[in-house]
Amino acid sequence: MDQVEHIADLIASLSSEELTVLRQKIAFLALPSIKPGDSTTQATQPISTPKEKPPCPACGSSFVKRAGKYRGRNRYKCLSCSKRFNDLTATPLAGIHSGDKLREFAARMAEGGESLRKSTKNFDISLSTAFKWRHKILRGYSVAPARKLKGIAEADETFFLYSEKGDKSVQERRKPRKRGGKATKVGISDEQVPVVVGCDRQGEMILGVAGRGRISVKDIEQVLGKRVDPRAVLCTDSHAIFRAFAKANRIKYKPVNIRKGRRIVGKVNHIQHVNSAHTRLKTWMARFKGVSTKRLDNYMQWYGLMEETKPLDDTKEAFIGRSVTQRLRN
Repeated sequence: MDQVEHIADLIASLSSEELTVLRQKIAFLALPSIKPGDSTTQATQPISTPKEKPPCPACGSSFVKRAGKYRGRNRYKCLSCSKRFNDLTATPLAGIHSGDKLREFAARMAEGGESLRKSTKNFDISLSTAFKWRHKILRGYSVAPARKLKGIAEADETFFLYSEKGDKSVQERRKPRKRGGKATKVGISDEQVPVVVGCDRQGEMILGVAGRGRISVKDIEQVLGKRVDPRAVLCTDSHAIFRAFAKANRIKYKPVNIRKGRRIVGKVNHIQHVNSAHTRLKTWMARFKGVSTKRLDNYMQWYGLMEETKPLDDTKEAFIGRSVTQRLRN
């Protein structure tokens, strides 16, 4: 039963394109074996699998019917809310005339991305279009519900300086600072934006922006609330907030008191993986020379998607399948 549950979790994390391929493979395995005397025609007959109708993007109903074609794409009508749509409705590709360009743009993002000004030259698009494409792709990605931190899980927070980059009205409230800049207040204050990062020993990573200033249990819940397996062991530094989070969710907790020189507890419990993740994240973020706090969570999801698809055989296609062809988050 444990193997079945594990397979179910893996299937839930697949994209729509990967699910289609999986169904075809399962249908092939379900075919009866060819007995002696069976005709070659029967043995080599291709599998006929009807194309699955997409659910309604407006109400989520699966009761839909075909409603003709428009510009070469199948259209559907929802029998529940009467909305009409096609398979690209509410995805980043909706309304894009140069869909191939957008997919290639996403493929570059899978490699870490390039500057917007460089993208304008490589794809022959305007600066505003490059910016919209980047964030449209990132909005299409959402962490699959089945993805959880298992086994020995590590969690910690890191901070980015609050930024109003791109806001033209900022000069009316204060003097604009140079790229990067420094906080005017010492220590953790509302000038700092926390990002909670959680990872496990299997390579899973969940991260996201958690409020502003000092984090609370509610902030951690927002990022990791349903992402830690109840049977996992949570390792953090000796932060009281993480202890309270673990207690509220009935998760086994192993604090590591680095201030007292204890970096490993019980020979296996430590937070070295999450600290390494912080370093890699900060190094990658440095290329953007400051990111607006308004868009910061999008960049966290971008990094998380790169980490998710990096171990796969075809990283670029997996990145495209889990962002460009997914329904946009509300």
